[in-house]
Amino acid sequence: MSNAMYCTQCEAEGFRKITFYPDRPDVMSVFTVRIEGDLPVLLSNGNPTGSDDGWAEWHDPWPKPAYLFALVAGDLVAHADTFNTMSGKTIALNIYVRPGPDEDKCAFGMAALKRSMAWDETVYGREYDLDIFNIVAVDDFNMGAMENKGLNIFNSSCVLASPETSTDANFERIEAIIAHEYFHNWTGNRITCRDWFQLCLKEGLTVFRDQHYTGDQGSHAVKRIEDAITLRSRQFREDNGPLAHAVRPESFIEINNFYTITVYEKGAELIGMLKRLVGDDAYYKSLDLYFTRHDGDAATIEDWLAVFEDTTGRDLTQFKRWYSQAGTPRLTVTDDFRDGIYTLHFTQETPPTPGQDNKSAQVIPIAVGLLSQSGAEVQATTVLEMTGTKQSFAFDGLSDKPVPSILRDFSAPVILQRDQTNAERAFLMAHDTDPFNTWDAGDALAKDVLTKSITENTAPDAAYLDGITAILRDDARDPAFRSLCLSLPSEDDMAQALHDAGTVPDPLAIHHAIEALKLATALHVQNILPRIQADMIVEGPYSPNAKAAGKRSLGNAVLGLLSRLDGGAAAAKQYANADNMTMQLAGLAALLRIGKGEDESTAFRNQWRADRLVMDKWFGLTVSLSAPQMAADTAKRLTQEPDFDMKNPNRFRAVFGALAGHSAGFHDASGASYRLLGDWLAKLDAINPQTTARMTTAFETWRRYGTNRQDQMRDVLQTLAKTPGLSPDTGEMVGRILGNQSS
Repeated sequence: MSNAMYCTQCEAEGFRKITFYPDRPDVMSVFTVRIEGDLPVLLSNGNPTGSDDGWAEWHDPWPKPAYLFALVAGDLVAHADTFNTMSGKTIALNIYVRPGPDEDKCAFGMAALKRSMAWDETVYGREYDLDIFNIVAVDDFNMGAMENKGLNIFNSSCVLASPETSTDANFERIEAIIAHEYFHNWTGNRITCRDWFQLCLKEGLTVFRDQHYTGDQGSHAVKRIEDAITLRSRQFREDNGPLAHAVRPESFIEINNFYTITVYEKGAELIGMLKRLVGDDAYYKSLDLYFTRHDGDAATIEDWLAVFEDTTGRDLTQFKRWYSQAGTPRLTVTDDFRDGIYTLHFTQETPPTPGQDNKSAQVIPIAVGLLSQSGAEVQATTVLEMTGTKQSFAFDGLSDKPVPSILRDFSAPVILQRDQTNAERAFLMAHDTDPFNTWDAGDALAKDVLTKSITENTAPDAAYLDGITAILRDDARDPAFRSLCLSLPSEDDMAQALHDAGTVPDPLAIHHAIEALKLATALHVQNILPRIQADMIVEGPYSPNAKAAGKRSLGNAVLGLLSRLDGGAAAAKQYANADNMTMQLAGLAALLRIGKGEDESTAFRNQWRADRLVMDKWFGLTVSLSAPQMAADTAKRLTQEPDFDMKNPNRFRAVFGALAGHSAGFHDASGASYRLLGDWLAKLDAINPQTTARMTTAFETWRRYGTNRQDQMRDVLQTLAKTPGLSPDTGEMVGRILGNQSS
């Protein structure tokens, strides 16, 4: 029940709780559904075949597994539209919401749905196959959304949007999630997975498709960098800890625990590598064969790879290891230059992971370009296909030793290890033609600056500050890209970097170093900040399009620097004058970051108290931007607010997701945040084990830190493990984090 609305959620194993049924993804059937009840809207999968007062009937002509069954009943209103398919069929479209203010927040979601339908026809040749497509917005949904055939159930935050209540990031996320769930109609519904070990078959491919779609709507370069940041910060962390598992795992206790970033995001990376290896034409021919051969099937990874082998003649036996081996490969590279021949020497190694000590060499596509000492590109991007543990590649006909640009476009999900000077990184920032490697060089420079600041107490390297200045001054570059270059590595990323270098990370020292570098950057570029901020003003009515959003992104990044110099004057002005949530929230955030904005925060809360999704933003911002030593007290205080509801996953995540993400605050030496989160997870598990299990990952890096923090986190985990009636979902995750695989 969600606000008097009946909703089902059967993935992965839920239909068995409705009626006797072999609840497996390979048991597929045609469903005819009759719903009887006194609620005005009665929805299920497929096409409506009849209705009257108190009943409705639905028929889905396409065989589907029970996990795709859906039923929604409630007092709802529809935001309606239509879509004309490429064959001339008119499809009825509806977004159902509760009566009231939500009715005015459906237009963007509907437009995004229609863009997704048109894109899938144009790019993949996939046409929608029912007479009607319905979406329902549900406040209390654990996940983002679910692709139930013809009746997608969405977390309200992933479909409802307006300029006044939603940020540019919200709009982009909504666009991507609507596309993702719609694309599942073919990659997940018409072709589903034989068993839950094949989960990456539908999720990895569909994530890859929604990433491509999002890039087409805006900037592929920016999207690729954003995806790489997510993968490195979250998936690499998972690969490097006790929760590491293969993209296709070999065992599980609760399948709900394998809806992970490894299955989704790394699964998508495997699709991208495959496409890069076979080429665009062969990729789309293989997809056509996949849809033809397996329409109506419950398929496997072997079926998926077979269509590529049959189309291209390639042997993908070695590539298949990406699906079975856990962990992130380390790619070490050295070079030499003799007699006009430049050679790159690569070595790959994947460290042991739980249950997998020995790893075999994998196929790694390495996109490489070469630059002359003057910055000209002397070798365009070439994909080197590494298959051995050690392998060398030579480039001849060069007059001077070039500067290599390696792993362009982040061509494989690996960690690149190469001795590189800051001067070379600055050179790549200034001259590399690949946007990803331009950004990556700056990111590596920033990590080096921060590492030396923490371990040696040195001042920021001029190469970094000058490189950032050059990118900021370059008005020919995409503002969204410049904004990404201005961002620094996260505190968690720095903790991992220090750990990898053999240093025990101090979260508070990392926090102070990052704040100091932001101030140093602001001082270094202060003369150009007002001009850039003025240039990034977007005239006219708000639009979430990529060009306008990119300008706002850079303008708000500049505002964050300015606020450190002017005491928050510009931020307070922006907050007061903002006519959209992106600008209002950025103004408030800039004030809170410098320890100000108490009046604005109160005003924001009073203004938006009736809007639950905006209040989620306020709860999250209040915790994430609190002083590190106050993070636990702030989160605890917010749980006592009347607006806090632990039964609502969005509100719980707003508070405790923000606490877990506040690295210096979560890892405060007192251990207060550890204990607070542990106590609340024990309470939540009794009513929502799925969200509880997912949020235990806040502790997955516990072995990274010093003895005091390790002991405190272990104590919290062991206490949680002993909670009476602990769910299998949470019990499995806690056991794996502690290193007890049988728990």
